[in-house]
Amino acid sequence: MNDYHNQEKDEVVNHNSFVFYESFYIAMKSLTLEEKKEYISSICNYGLYEKTFELSPKIEGMFQLVKPQIDANIKKRKNGKKGGRPPNEKP
Repeated sequence: MNDYHNQEKDEVVNHNSFVFYESFYIAMKSLTLEEKKEYISSICNYGLYEKTFELSPKIEGMFQLVKPQIDANIKKRKNGKKGGRPPNEKP
């Protein structure tokens, strides 16, 4: 997934927004400025474009903890676009 294309549909992915949780912010407090840049950039690129990069080992480990939450949010968004449950038919 090292480009801006969705592997399943081979279409350009651009979500325009994503949720950045407080836990993501708290996790980066002990990082250096350069590590923070790498961490935030990796989260933003994945959350917006589903794009990943080769990361330093420390940031890669942190990113792997964040990625499942972003994946869950992307899945919710895609499922939400399908619409909700059909209305109940009342007799």
